[in-house]
Amino acid sequence: MTTPEPKLVLAKPRWDGSRVVFEIDVDGEIVDCAISRSALQDISGVRRFAPVDLLRGFGEVRARIEEIAANKFRIRPETVSGFVSIWADDVEDGRAPTGAAQSA
Repeated sequence: MTTPEPKLVLAKPRWDGSRVVFEIDVDGEIVDCAISRSALQDISGVRRFAPVDLLRGFGEVRARIEEIAANKFRIRPETVSGFVSIWADDVEDGRAPTGAAQSA
């Protein structure tokens, strides 16, 4: 009998005053990410301003946000560390840019 792989526990998304901070699992690695208010509003198509509304909006489009963050993480140079930041420019077509990655 094989024992199942332990499941990674991701921190709950939170508003830090200027962005939603969250974690994703990329091939078994926990990656710290953030999405700006304007990017979140662009991707959800709704203008929300209260933190509770921003977090609700994040939850509604989380899968798409995580896809963008994972794409940005995979293309960024190994020498870059810190948060994978999603900006409004990154969500124009719902995909991370294929060129150089940005980070905060």
